[in-house]
Amino acid sequence: MIKIALIGSTGMLGIDVNAVFNGMGFLIKNFNSKNLDIADAKVVHEALCGFNPDYIINCAAYTDVDGAETEKEKANAVNNIGVQNLADAALILGAKIIHLSTDYVFDGTKRSPYLEEDAPNPINEYGLSKLNGERALRKSGASHIILRTSWLYGKNGKNFVNTILKLADNRKKVEVVADQFGCPTYTKDVAYAIFKIITKDNFKNEVYHLTNFGQTSWYEFAVEIVSVFKRVNCEILPVTSDKFLRPAKRPTYGVLDNSKIKGDYDIELRPWKDAVKKYCNDIGYFIA
Repeated sequence: MIKIALIGSTGMLGIDVNAVFNGMGFLIKNFNSKNLDIADAKVVHEALCGFNPDYIINCAAYTDVDGAETEKEKANAVNNIGVQNLADAALILGAKIIHLSTDYVFDGTKRSPYLEEDAPNPINEYGLSKLNGERALRKSGASHIILRTSWLYGKNGKNFVNTILKLADNRKKVEVVADQFGCPTYTKDVAYAIFKIITKDNFKNEVYHLTNFGQTSWYEFAVEIVSVFKRVNCEILPVTSDKFLRPAKRPTYGVLDNSKIKGDYDIELRPWKDAVKKYCNDIGYFIA
């Protein structure tokens, strides 16, 4: 039986990965911040060598973009040092590792979808920590795939969709940034893609971009959310980024080109609007 070590099993993506792999003939051992400190090399080595997985899926991440500006060491511990430790263990065990990264490794100055070979240039500490984690994995010698995704949402964590729904239930008007562009991506779709990669078992030690198809702004995303979830009593108003001053700079454009993963793995995620509808169907109209 193929054994998988799932790192970050209690996170938004990790829970969906578990759900997708459940009952499919894999032995999965769940690791999360409560039972594994990935920043501790000795602990990681002992835990993974004790299980001896064929695959390691790393969904663990420090994702507080603004918090990373003041908690640089904490972000680096999870997003960089932790990745290095997992990679080192994978190399020793001969395991293959799938690691999740982000569009925030780019500076957002491009105006066409980013390709995998475009030069990274993060503009905040979160993006830098994620890029350093990518580099650590690529240099490690471990068999790996890096999946960069963006604007993740799912039913098991804090995300933009749920935030907008809660605001729409309590306000008649909600202002949303209209000058930042990317692609909303449903965690369940990413989980299915990871499943397909593992079942194909053809690792190329490559970076791939993986998002739902298309692009939009946060404002247009919010408009679609209130429409799909029928929050008809709330008006979404477009504003510029300078209306919301935040500690961390955000890329103004983070759309990722997905053609490479389609060519190598025949993976193409559904259009982002269809994914929002699927999410609505999966969870129902109301957010607790």
